[in-house]
Amino acid sequence: MEAKLVYRGLRQLSDWALRFYSEIRVDGQENVPRDGPLIIASCHHNEILDIATLSVTIPHGRPVCFWAKSTMFKNPLVRVILLSSGSIPVARNPNNASTSVESGQGQSTVHEALFRETFKALDREEVIGVFPEGTSYTEPGIAQVKDGASRAALEYVKWVQETKVGGQEVKDKKLQIVPVGIVYTNKSQYQSKVCVRWGKPINVEAFANKRISEDSSSSLTVDSRLLVKELSAETEKRMLELTINAPDWDTLYAIEAARDILWDGSERLPTSHFVWISQNLVSLFSDPHAAPSAPKARQALLRYHSLLYYANISHGALWGILPDPSISPSRSHALSIFIRQLLVTALHPRFLLYLPTLLLHIPAYATGLLTDCVLGNPEEEETHAQFKAIAGGVAASAAYAGVTALIVRKLTGGSPGIVSSWKAPALVLPVLKSLYTAAKWFFRGDSGLLGKTRTAVGVFGIFYATSFLISHWHNHWVGSNYTQFKRLIASWKLVIGLLSPRSAELKGEKLALYTVPYIPPPSPLIKRREGTQGANTRAHLPRAPSVAPGKLIRPLLEARSEATRSLWSFLVDSKYLRGLVSAKMKGEAWMQVGPAT
Repeated sequence: MEAKLVYRGLRQLSDWALRFYSEIRVDGQENVPRDGPLIIASCHHNEILDIATLSVTIPHGRPVCFWAKSTMFKNPLVRVILLSSGSIPVARNPNNASTSVESGQGQSTVHEALFRETFKALDREEVIGVFPEGTSYTEPGIAQVKDGASRAALEYVKWVQETKVGGQEVKDKKLQIVPVGIVYTNKSQYQSKVCVRWGKPINVEAFANKRISEDSSSSLTVDSRLLVKELSAETEKRMLELTINAPDWDTLYAIEAARDILWDGSERLPTSHFVWISQNLVSLFSDPHAAPSAPKARQALLRYHSLLYYANISHGALWGILPDPSISPSRSHALSIFIRQLLVTALHPRFLLYLPTLLLHIPAYATGLLTDCVLGNPEEEETHAQFKAIAGGVAASAAYAGVTALIVRKLTGGSPGIVSSWKAPALVLPVLKSLYTAAKWFFRGDSGLLGKTRTAVGVFGIFYATSFLISHWHNHWVGSNYTQFKRLIASWKLVIGLLSPRSAELKGEKLALYTVPYIPPPSPLIKRREGTQGANTRAHLPRAPSVAPGKLIRPLLEARSEATRSLWSFLVDSKYLRGLVSAKMKGEAWMQVGPAT
């Protein structure tokens, strides 16, 4: 197998970029074979970070040759990197398959080039990474699955069957397609979570042979268009089973609010249950035969979700400072909550342990946010996390380099005796002195090639050790401190909102703008199928104008109380409470949600 040093380097960078998230849960590793030709068909809702996620989480550490849009290969430097990492150029034109995809090249020529490179990789028993949706987008569910992966798989099977050597097939191991679902709890939110679900594999040759044998008209062949469509449908079916799919935005928003209320915020819901519980709630709220209380609960949940969005407060943070939704805090109560959160934030040992790395990472946070503001598209949520993660990672690396330069300067300018002046326990000083002497060996100042090589190795070693220690220390403490920081901000907004006179509140039509959830515009790259939009689906709704969060606090608290009451009434009416109430009363971390039996 090729070394693929560029790919390995990119995979390491991908691992660092994914530290943007607090947890990556991987399920179904047993479904990915250790060797043999393989196509992974994944959903694609988070741009470059989807590629990073697949590269890092694929079982057995198998390298993946991704199909990448051909326009990325126009830049000479990017082209070298992509080709060196095994990427295969693919031209796309999602909304008009009849036009040429590249100047001077028809689709047949482009497909031949794509399949030729794909077949070479599969013949070497490598992994091909494909995003069958054809583009990255943000929708309530999987909107389309195109035929490219299925066609390539069946064409490869045909090519293998026609290629014989001494009466034996070129490859004994059969091509498989493994569907993958990548689900983010909040894909653009720092320290949110990721669920990666590797589905059951499809043996392409067995699938084709079974369909051909069942065809009474004997018109099916391995590369027939109908068989390609059937394989695409099977792939889509399995991808849908691995992900969360709602019929419209309102249903998705309603179940997000319901899930947060039931589990006191998504952070408290284990990632192992996140997908199936969410999809279960989708089924409940989209059931045409739901209980009569469903519309009221749905409307209350949407109102609450919208006010949370415009106030820029998470339900988890609000629950953390005010757990009982039935309580309407007084001004003095709100002020006491804020003072307590301020003291907990600043004086808790976890913050004191986190503070040094916080100061070091402030440039990384600022750079990530600034880059996202400049380059991210406000209407395309899938573009945000990549800019925050990549730009923030570059800035963090620069900070680590600065610490490395400081350490090297101390090593080249001091002597072992300098260690004695350090403030450290007496038992630790001998260890520090030994480390100092060993590190200083790399910087003896030899002017020859050996001396320069030794110096370079020393600098790299210090940079790696510094980056490893600081980043891991930062990542260990950032999650709990970030959660507490969000609670502090929520308590401040609570104080401002309740201290403001009621005359400053938004009411009537002015408030109504903020009680209807924002609906992002549909992606122009999606070729929508007829019948996929429900009759009651709302069209794109622009964001309401910016408003001071304090003006929404009282309506927000009222909306939370109403949403909680309406949700529980609906759950009782629908008999959707198997284990839910008992687990809630026992204080268990999660509760099973499912139809009553």
